[in-house]
Amino acid sequence: MFQALKIMNLAGALKAHGNSQEAYAAVVELGRIGNDKAIDLLIGALNRHDGVTRAAARELGRLNHPKSLGPLIALLEQADVRQSATEALVRIGSAAVEPLTVALKSGQPNSRQAAAQVLGELGDKQAVDGLIESVQTDDSYAVRAAAATALGQLKDPKCIWVLVHTLRLRDETTSERQAGLEELRHAITRALHKIGSPLAKAVAEGQDVDAALREMEQAITDSEVHPRLVGDLHLLSEAELVEVLNELIRASEEVSWAGLERREPMLANWFKTYERRAEVAQTVGKEIHRRGGTALMKKIYEEQLSSYPALSNWWAGIGSWS
Repeated sequence: MFQALKIMNLAGALKAHGNSQEAYAAVVELGRIGNDKAIDLLIGALNRHDGVTRAAARELGRLNHPKSLGPLIALLEQADVRQSATEALVRIGSAAVEPLTVALKSGQPNSRQAAAQVLGELGDKQAVDGLIESVQTDDSYAVRAAAATALGQLKDPKCIWVLVHTLRLRDETTSERQAGLEELRHAITRALHKIGSPLAKAVAEGQDVDAALREMEQAITDSEVHPRLVGDLHLLSEAELVEVLNELIRASEEVSWAGLERREPMLANWFKTYERRAEVAQTVGKEIHRRGGTALMKKIYEEQLSSYPALSNWWAGIGSWS
């Protein structure tokens, strides 16, 4: 009863005009209370579009309630409160990825641009596919540049090809559109550097990108190392690690079938020999163990790898695996 009366008084304080200290104090107190009614009042305060709105956005980010996601994303349209909305969404974290990905495809260019920026700051690779689509299709170069920058922050190698091919866009016919295209090209070059792509140097030095692509593709084909395992394994998601192991299982099954059919197995270079297959299994197993110990290894082994026997042998000696 006492809290209900208190919230009623705070709701009245929020109606004070301008950047009222009374309204600011009400926002802080509602943030402390943090129940559903308090959250509803804070969401309502977002409609003020003033300093009180910025304070309310910060409190909603701290409270991390799903109900506030839509209203905070809607604030990305408003230049005066966009930064506070961005900070709140980053604080909410991965729960904001899906609605922000939807926001990449709707609304005004400035809100799509802000959505891309937030997705980059969140650092969640679930956003990669949506950002790739924006880089390829958005009609605003500013949005495409923001999406490219975000992909550089996420450092997912699978976007390299999209970024490089986007560099090949033909020059524009107006000076304004050409300036936007140049900004996109700069953003892509910076993103390639962050990802660590060998193509970044070729792009920066003005070399023939097609030739650099062919050289990189040949290097991958000739390599004895799985392309996913080149570089920092910390950057790979758990799903990507599991996919490498599933590729390995399919390669091992191909060896068995080829033996029965008395033919040469069709294998990628990094799976050609037993030793290379064992090395892939051990490399990925050690990374999984680093993230979650033997418990995570067992969970993945049983639930996603069908308890494949050869894999268990290859993992012998990693942690307490036996």
